[in-house]
Amino acid sequence: MKRFHVLTCVLGLALALGGCGDDDTRPEDSGPGTDTGPRPDTGPTPDGGGECVMSADESGFEQCNDGCDNDGDGFADCGDTGDFGCTGAACAPVCETTGPENTMEACTDGCDNDGDGFVDCRDRDCSGFCPSERSNVACSDGIDNDGNGFTDCEDFSCFDGRMEPAIGLNVCLREMTNAACSDGMDNDGDGMTDCADDSCQGDGIVVCDGATATGATEAQWPAMIAAQCENDMDDDGNGFGDCADFTCVFFHAPCRALPPEQGNGACSDGMDNDGDGLADCADPGCSPTRNESIVVCDAEGNAVAFADAAAITVAANLRCSDTMNNDGNMSSSGMPFTDCGDQSCARDELVTACDTTGEGNTRSCDDEMDNNSNTFVDCNDNACSRNPNPAVCADLEKGMAECSDGMDNDGNGFPDCNDFSCQPLDVCSGRLSRM
Repeated sequence: MKRFHVLTCVLGLALALGGCGDDDTRPEDSGPGTDTGPRPDTGPTPDGGGECVMSADESGFEQCNDGCDNDGDGFADCGDTGDFGCTGAACAPVCETTGPENTMEACTDGCDNDGDGFVDCRDRDCSGFCPSERSNVACSDGIDNDGNGFTDCEDFSCFDGRMEPAIGLNVCLREMTNAACSDGMDNDGDGMTDCADDSCQGDGIVVCDGATATGATEAQWPAMIAAQCENDMDDDGNGFGDCADFTCVFFHAPCRALPPEQGNGACSDGMDNDGDGLADCADPGCSPTRNESIVVCDAEGNAVAFADAAAITVAANLRCSDTMNNDGNMSSSGMPFTDCGDQSCARDELVTACDTTGEGNTRSCDDEMDNNSNTFVDCNDNACSRNPNPAVCADLEKGMAECSDGMDNDGNGFPDCNDFSCQPLDVCSGRLSRM
């Protein structure tokens, strides 16, 4: 046997210049030779015994959770130092609906324990166990709140890689504030300082007039901001005037307290409710092709006349109960939102047909009933808590003013964008220009 081994070495010299001998150098072997294959019978298993099943690759749930290096590449199973082939569903935990998701264990196990469709820190019940760097307070307290090694404005939760505000946190605007645009420094490191920086050209930036400094003192800023954000003009020429411009949203408090231009009432009152320079049917938010409930405007942006609010309610109730998907919107899975299943109908203050089957307006969100039968009542239901109308669930931290003031207004321990009620708003989602 030894003679055969020597002969094999000689014949194989042209193919392998490494020395012969024991050809396995995995942890379970001790020979110095080049490794040519795994040993299938010595790998560990979860219970400490048995054999590892070897294969060309390591994938699938069973192989990625058996404690073995199945493909012999030196990496086993899931995890940061695991096998690259073990991803996605292969590494997902086996979950069962076990009960409430309101403990540290339940909020970190990768499972939807209470079966409400939200996993771990995406579940509102876990908010007390999921610290994050996601509020004006957390982004300016000098603490690495989420423990990821980045503190305050260095954390992508406060700022994204383009040096732009990630979620509407005005403490991390860098070269996008009146102070930063007049301090003589290149705060965002893009090679442009103060008024020479495009970031200093917003409607709410009053220390600059284009690339020229105005010389305005800090004491003058509030009055100048108010004048510039209430003049019905697009001062910086970016296509968004007054409260439609995100710099006015940041720096002019009244812009953050405005209700949205949505619903038949707001779309027929002759007012520019959201301060974007477009009133009623001229506002895209009032288009019936985008909103299931709208009857006061036609698809071309013209007003439809009604005798009174009662007549509007009759027409809107019919549209919200005609079994048609009038605005063509659908869920991510391709299911249409129709009639009272569409939030436009459920949230419209002049629609009464949905009060008993949906949640979302001031009546259905204050009747102490689970109208849509999803186990969540009134302001505990996202349809209510995430309604951008400040009049709905007014005591929650969900209006633009409350979600950008650095305060925990509802006393639940989570200020501003760290509060789940704030996260759907433009000020917390990055959609600040309301495009």
